[in-house]
Amino acid sequence: MSIGRIEYASLDGTHIFKIIGEVRAQACISLDNLLNKFEQNTQIVGAIVDLTETTFIDSTVLGILAKLGLKLKQQHKIQAVMLSTNPDITILANSMGLNQVFVILNYCGDSQVCTKTLVAENINHADMLNTVLDAHRSLMQLNAANQNMFEPLVKQLQKQQADLNSATSPHQ
Repeated sequence: MSIGRIEYASLDGTHIFKIIGEVRAQACISLDNLLNKFEQNTQIVGAIVDLTETTFIDSTVLGILAKLGLKLKQQHKIQAVMLSTNPDITILANSMGLNQVFVILNYCGDSQVCTKTLVAENINHADMLNTVLDAHRSLMQLNAANQNMFEPLVKQLQKQQADLNSATSPHQ
């Protein structure tokens, strides 16, 4: 199985996220951490998510993209643009409700964009669990179908998180 990657660039307040290949939950920690820094950034004027080289994305990746779209819309009053040339990826994004927070365009432009690969961070179980949980909560915010689809998973992940927290907290 080929491992995909996420690349990122920023220029004058416009942020570009390029998702390349088969991207799964493991690749999302760096992106999630970057998005958390957006809350302090007041210089955001636009965002583009480039899916033109994406061959597969899982629900965690979709959830992180939902989180991005929601943050931009709620905190910065910006509707980001999503570029897609793969009909399967476009249908998946639309079915998850990403078209509520992104303008999704069928794009076939230059694939050579000046982005840098986000460096994979050391992944530990707690960080991975938090990222997957947060991503699916973001998907659930988009529509009732996602709410119903991911609620059992979120409850299971919350239980795992509680178990992990109780196992790592000092006993009194």
